[in-house]
Amino acid sequence: MIRTDHRVVQGEKYPSNPDLIPELTDIITADPQVQEILALLPIYAESDLPVLITGEPGTGKELVARAICALGPHWRQACQRLNCAALTESLAASELFGHKRGAFTDAHQTRPGKFRLADGGNLFLDEVGELPLSIQPKLLRAVEQGEIEPVGGDAPVEVDVRLIAATNHDLSCLVAQGRFRQDLYDRLAVLNIHLPPLRERPDDILMLAEHFARETARRYGRSPGLRFLGVARRRLQSHAWPGNVRELKNVVTRAVLFSPGGLIGEEVLSFNRHRSFSPELTPATAGGILGSRPSPGRLRELLEAEKGNVSALSRRLQVCSKTVYRWLRTYRIDPMEMRDARVV
Repeated sequence: MIRTDHRVVQGEKYPSNPDLIPELTDIITADPQVQEILALLPIYAESDLPVLITGEPGTGKELVARAICALGPHWRQACQRLNCAALTESLAASELFGHKRGAFTDAHQTRPGKFRLADGGNLFLDEVGELPLSIQPKLLRAVEQGEIEPVGGDAPVEVDVRLIAATNHDLSCLVAQGRFRQDLYDRLAVLNIHLPPLRERPDDILMLAEHFARETARRYGRSPGLRFLGVARRRLQSHAWPGNVRELKNVVTRAVLFSPGGLIGEEVLSFNRHRSFSPELTPATAGGILGSRPSPGRLRELLEAEKGNVSALSRRLQVCSKTVYRWLRTYRIDPMEMRDARVV
């Protein structure tokens, strides 16, 4: 394993100089969980299996997808991107699979679609949980059989595409709600990467804040020795960061712009009030968006209060039981311990 400036790359075939892998230079972390993920990226990149990247908004899902593409074989490094949240049902089929001229009213010319453009490379589907249900069988066919059918076409077209999907939804919840196909979910989640939120990566908060401060100072000609005062550092570490790294970058950028000298104090840290919340108490939304994962201690307390009953805890937190079990596995918490204690 090669570790360079908190960036981790597995294997001897990858250079120790991160500048030779530009997509990795944007992934800055000292967190053990994220470092483990980065260490596995070359293994994911060498396969042609679908990858599902999950995590809250702003946790870096697109950065990880780009790194997987960059670390893959040279003939498969090209990557097309499509945001499924921006697709209407009528537009989705055309954007994904293309259309023939005259297939519908505004089809004045033939378009290849993202699958054809990504042939031989990668297709990154962002916010795949927003994909219209009627399009999902066609996506399943493309993933399983390597075939697509353009809108207005009369014959299938073979494509060789490695699919990388990302979502901030808990797809198992959407499956239970009938909003996402089980077979498509199973096909997409062959290789699964979950990115932890920033509040679970305390070592990364100040590291990223200082990085963004230097970046902003260079861009706007501010003092290169800009630094955070102790009270500002403590304020950054105590914030819940519901917008994760994206929110942190915005807060630091504003702070640098409004700092009169070379020191950043608490008074220039401006947070979005409507996003302020307690990560341990906020439930997942009814739409199945990934709930805020409690800390290990808080999750254990809640589980003990429910006497080890995972179903009761999932109802209390308003998340799927599969999500709670995933949290328990991550923290190595055994619910049977609470049940045994109740019996004794």
